[in-house]
Amino acid sequence: MRPVHKTLDQFLTYKMHRLMKQHDKRIAQSYADTAQLSLAESRVLAAVGTAGALSNSELARRANLDKSQASRGADGLVSRGLVRRAPDEHDGRAVKVTLTPEGERVWRVVIDAARTHYDQLFATLTDDEMGVYEQLLDKLLLRSDELDEQG
Repeated sequence: MRPVHKTLDQFLTYKMHRLMKQHDKRIAQSYADTAQLSLAESRVLAAVGTAGALSNSELARRANLDKSQASRGADGLVSRGLVRRAPDEHDGRAVKVTLTPEGERVWRVVIDAARTHYDQLFATLTDDEMGVYEQLLDKLLLRSDELDEQG
């Protein structure tokens, strides 16, 4: 039987959101300290560094930002010479965002900082617990995607 939630802080989704807000606060400070980047800029840099050239809509989705946040993050990175925008070779109307050589260097700093925070947070879980947690999150993400598609 599923538990009855009497207060907001008993909802699993509330707890997950609280965890992510705390994590975002800590990691944003780390990105600012190590790379002088905002959280949005760091997410954009991480998305492009991990996936390669991305359109603005792909960038927003992969960086888990809305389109305006992703665009502003990319603008900041362009002005610092960390990413560039270039026409998409397959669609002349579209633009792709890619890393510059300096962006590649900073991306490695950002990924190392992210890995450190990830390891610190999840150090409390055993390998078995981590496997179960990843399975459950994957299952919930798939269901969430299904619900989004249903409208």
